Amino acid sequence: MPQSLLILFFTFFSTLNVVGESEYLVSNPYAKEKERVVRLAEEYTTFKPITVTAEQSPRSAGGIHDFYSEGDYWWPDPSNPSGPYIQRDGLTNPDNFTAHREAMIQFSQISGALASAYLVTNKVKYVQALAPHLKAWFINEETKMNPSLLYAQAIKGKVTGRGIGIIDTIHLMEVAKAIEAVENSGVIPKSEIQQMKDWFGSYLEWMTTHPYGIDERDHGNNHSVCWTMQAAVFAKLVGNQEVLDFCKEMYKNVLLPDQMDDDGSFPLELKRTKPYGYSLFTLDAMATLCQVFAEETKSLFQYQTSDGKSLERGIAFLFPYVKDKNSWPYEKDVMFWEEWPVRHPFLLFGGIAYEKENYLQLWNQLESDFDTPEVVRNMPVRFPLLWVSEKELNRQHPLPITNDQLQQFISAGSISYKDFGAMGDGETDDMDAIVATHEFANEHGLNVKADDMATYYLGGAGKTAIIQTNTDFGSASFVIDDRAVQNRTAPIFLVSSKLQSYPLEGISTLKRNQEKLEVTFPEPSLITVTNSNKKQYIRFGLNQNIGASQTDIFLVDTKGNVDMNTPIIWDFEEITDITVLPIDEKVLNIKGGKFTTIANQEESKYNYYSRNISIKRSNVMVDGLEHRIIGEGDQGAPYGGFLNISNCTNVTVQNTILTGHKTYQTIGNAGKPVSMGSYDISVSRALNVSFINCSQTNDIDDPTYWGIMGSNYCKNLLYDHCTLSRFDAHMGVANATIRNSTMGHMGINAIGSGTLLVENTTIRGRSVINLRSDYGSTWQGAFIIRDCTFIPNGGKPYSASLINGYNSGQHDFGYTCYMPKKITFENLKIEDSNHPEGYQGPAIFHNFNPENSDASYQEKFPYVITKEVVLDNVTTSSGKELRLSENPYMFRTVKVVTK
Repeated sequence: MPQSLLILFFTFFSTLNVVGESEYLVSNPYAKEKERVVRLAEEYTTFKPITVTAEQSPRSAGGIHDFYSEGDYWWPDPSNPSGPYIQRDGLTNPDNFTAHREAMIQFSQISGALASAYLVTNKVKYVQALAPHLKAWFINEETKMNPSLLYAQAIKGKVTGRGIGIIDTIHLMEVAKAIEAVENSGVIPKSEIQQMKDWFGSYLEWMTTHPYGIDERDHGNNHSVCWTMQAAVFAKLVGNQEVLDFCKEMYKNVLLPDQMDDDGSFPLELKRTKPYGYSLFTLDAMATLCQVFAEETKSLFQYQTSDGKSLERGIAFLFPYVKDKNSWPYEKDVMFWEEWPVRHPFLLFGGIAYEKENYLQLWNQLESDFDTPEVVRNMPVRFPLLWVSEKELNRQHPLPITNDQLQQFISAGSISYKDFGAMGDGETDDMDAIVATHEFANEHGLNVKADDMATYYLGGAGKTAIIQTNTDFGSASFVIDDRAVQNRTAPIFLVSSKLQSYPLEGISTLKRNQEKLEVTFPEPSLITVTNSNKKQYIRFGLNQNIGASQTDIFLVDTKGNVDMNTPIIWDFEEITDITVLPIDEKVLNIKGGKFTTIANQEESKYNYYSRNISIKRSNVMVDGLEHRIIGEGDQGAPYGGFLNISNCTNVTVQNTILTGHKTYQTIGNAGKPVSMGSYDISVSRALNVSFINCSQTNDIDDPTYWGIMGSNYCKNLLYDHCTLSRFDAHMGVANATIRNSTMGHMGINAIGSGTLLVENTTIRGRSVINLRSDYGSTWQGAFIIRDCTFIPNGGKPYSASLINGYNSGQHDFGYTCYMPKKITFENLKIEDSNHPEGYQGPAIFHNFNPENSDASYQEKFPYVITKEVVLDNVTTSSGKELRLSENPYMFRTVKVVTK
């Protein structure tokens, strides 16, 4: 997942406020850091280079170009002052030679500040000031340092140098990062940049091959971590993939499993005399190592061992003790206890990787400029702006929203994602900027307009942008990456109302077709009622279940009158929940936008993804949206509709292009294989929802793709001038109309009540209307099919039936099942010329129950058969006569009227 400093910027705000600049600089970490590095850089522009050649210790066995340091915790022996030093762990000897370390630390700070200032200002003067220092350390023959550490961490009277001295060069890491930051500035010749890289390449070879380097690598505790951290940083600078790969494996197979305990602590550091400081140091080094590989698809931040050890666990262990040092349950450090904690990089890198706002907030609050030598020497990262990509650092970072800017926005009436830092380059994750844009728009009543031709990449973070104002996606594209998702149930956009639902008191029962509630309402409202003690839609078949609570949804006016176009369709003898949702009177418009989902490839089980546009507000118009799907593999978890419309009324989707999802196989509730797929349109508990001039990108007759639309508990659904593979009403629709449309291979599937009107439409499914057998093939009302063409099975050889379904009469669905009382076919053309051998002509009714073929069959739950079928100008291209059914006994009471 792309790492973005913008994550850092916005996670500090639950909502954006209009602020003054001084307050903004305090609260915004990027602004604070920019101010800090420019301030430091201005100071450092006057500094002259100081390298290891400036001062030499008489105790050093090396030459003038060799780095020299002494073991921190080694002291003169009181019993033998001129003899070999003795160890006092954790206690730093103030008389040690530290000039080379101090020079390297100063070099690191100068490099970090100047390079960071260049990145945030693009002023070449900072690179010009940095160049002499880089040349002095790595190029100039008189002043450069040898690329080795033969004489570091020496101990008087014992050794002239040790492998553990390699830990001193952690301060060259931000020098390496500075070179990366400025190498394309044009200030330093490429030949000199290459000489600097050659120096690091030589040092990397030494530390990976010399016995000292191997000793440090295998030392254990923080030394092994720091060796690996440095090797990775230097290898990335010089492009040594072999060492980079080794460092990754070292982290996964050695450092993490060997040094971390099950609770996330570091036992090797806890047993030291400075357990707190060394625990912080080790975690900082591990986090910095992981940050080197942060841009890779399989990030080390996400890696965990088979027994659950991970950087995330380590940060979770230490974070409480950074937040409150006094809660530290172990021994206090023997020295420098008061100087910790400071602004630790594990809080920054971990906060970004795991999107932990509390980590980032604490990092922002801690001290960034510290001068205690012990703290400085154990702090690998002091300039965070060097550790994110150049592209992200060069983006337009959000500025404080001043009152003048707010007035400009209000005058324009709209804001854009760019105003809040969105990159729109198709690579940088722009979700935080989009969320922040809509938060600000909602607060100030402003419309939102996407930037023309931008491509917004939306990664797997579980965040949702709330839309409460008109939004024009225009020509912009949105790439929704579902390959690594933190919260699959979080929609990308949620279209919501500012009006709040509330419980309705005083209503304990309801009657079917009841016309009035004896309650008044402040505004027209949507009523949702439930009786959880009564189960309906008790599903039959391979995905059988125990049913759902009795549910209904309808509209009332301010006087409590029920809108009889959305009638109460059930008798509620008991009500366990009834809520009121006021209806927004003003239409909210959502226009344009080209959305592409990179599909998940999880196991094909019913773990539904909701990474979609969820509409939960009444009176919404969606116009001109496009949705496509790429990256579907051999398996995948299903989606709950890219357009998911629920708990609302009066929603229109027009001029919209959608895409069918692949069909997969899974095991159903009955333990047998079933087909499984995703609807790109899902409608649930919604009234008066219309789809006008909508189509889909893939072939509506391709059976390898699932049907486009499914619905539950809806009333008054409309398709008009649509070309789509499916209309499907699962748990009931009251009244539906399909007109001027073409229906593909999965056809029209429904159960419900009221009138289902199909008009001036071409149906290419296996029947004109399929009554879903898993819910009892029930429709309490009428079918009207007028001026339509039926092409059975898309023109493939097929024995056609006009009305399909199945009901054995032996299963309790939780309600009485009906066939439509009256079915009217008016001007129906049946294109059945391509039929199988032995075809006897189309049937009005499929064989709904082959066993119900004589009077001996007894139904436990009687199925109410159609009363009348009207045939007015029904023709077949085959010339075959229309039959009643292959099971005429079951339909013997149906009155067929031919006009």
